[in-house]
Amino acid sequence: MTAIAGNSGAKLWAAYGAWLLERMVAMLDDLDRQITAALIRNGRASWRQIAEVLGQQERTVARRGKRLLASGEVRVHALANPTVVGENDAFLLRVFARPSAVRPIGEWLAQREDVLWASALAGASECVAEVFVPIERIGALLYEELAAVDGVDGFTVEPLVRYYRTVSGWRPDVLEPEQYQALAVDEDAALASQRRRPDRAVLDESNAALVGLLRGRGRATLEELSAGVGASKATVGRRLDALIRSGALFVRAVLDPATLGYPVESLLDLTCAPGSRDAVGATVAALPTTRWSAGTGERVLVQSAVAGLPELGELFERLHAHDGIRSIRSSLYAEIYKRSSTVYAGGILPPAEQS
Repeated sequence: MTAIAGNSGAKLWAAYGAWLLERMVAMLDDLDRQITAALIRNGRASWRQIAEVLGQQERTVARRGKRLLASGEVRVHALANPTVVGENDAFLLRVFARPSAVRPIGEWLAQREDVLWASALAGASECVAEVFVPIERIGALLYEELAAVDGVDGFTVEPLVRYYRTVSGWRPDVLEPEQYQALAVDEDAALASQRRRPDRAVLDESNAALVGLLRGRGRATLEELSAGVGASKATVGRRLDALIRSGALFVRAVLDPATLGYPVESLLDLTCAPGSRDAVGATVAALPTTRWSAGTGERVLVQSAVAGLPELGELFERLHAHDGIRSIRSSLYAEIYKRSSTVYAGGILPPAEQS
C-alpha cells in the first residue's frame, strides 16, 4: 500500500467523489438517509419501530423504506456466521497481480463462498479480501487454487485475531447515538460471540433451513418464514431471535456508503505501539467513519468511509494524535466485487426482493 499523500490520482478521486456525492445527495433526502441508517443498525426492524425512533409516520417510513429496497440502493441480507459453518478462521488475504488481471481476480474471489468481501485497492495493483477457511486449508487455498489463477504475482495472508467493528455496527453521522441504541443493542455482544466461536449445534438442520430462506431476503416476514420451514410463527420468531443473539446469524444492510454521502472508501493499516492494539481498536471502532476493523499482530486494519479527501485527511490527523498509533498507511478502494457475501454485478449492487 502507499500513503495517500503519494497518490498521483488524488485530484481525479476528489473530482469523482464530489460528482458521486452530488448525485447521491440529490437522490436521497434526509429521511431516506435516516431510514437507511436505521436499516444498517437493525435490518429487520419493523417500519413501525423505525418510524417511532425517527419521529415520523409509519406510513411514510414504510413507503420510503420499500422504495429504497426496491431501487437496489439498499438490500437486507442474512448470513450465517462463517465461524459457525465449518471449522473456519478469519484471514485477510492480499493478492498482488498484473494491472490487467486485478478485475478478473477480484471477480474470482467474489464468487468464492469462503470470501465475505473483496475489493481492489488503488494504492497498488492488488485485491484484498476477508476469507474464512479452516487453518489447515490455507496451503491449498494459496498454492493450489490461487496460484493457478492467471495474473497472480504474489499474495499475503494474515489471521484476523480480533474484531473491533463489523459493518452491521457502523454508525454513520446520520442518527443520534440514542436512536441507534433504540433500534438495537450495541454490536459488542455479537462480536464477543464471534470471538469465542458460537456453538455450532445452534445451526442444526431446522435452523439451517431458516437461514437459507433469509439469505438475500433478510426482511422476510415471520409468516413467510413460517410457511417456508413448516413451523409456527412463534417458534420461528424464537429461533430467529436466538440465532441473532448468539452471534450465529448476521442480518446486514448491504449498500454503498456513497448512498449516505460517503463515497471515499479506504483501507487503513495502523501500526500500534506494543500492547496498545486493543486500545487503538476501541478508538477506531467508536468513529462514525469506521465500517469494519480487525486486529492482527500489533496492527489494526480499518475500512473507513468519508465524504471526501479533505475528510480523510482530518481522519488521519485525529488518528495520528492517538498515543498508541505509530504509523498510518492507506489505500483507496478502486472497485468493489463483494460486500457481506453479496456479489456485485459489473461493479453494481444487485437489487433483491424485500418485504
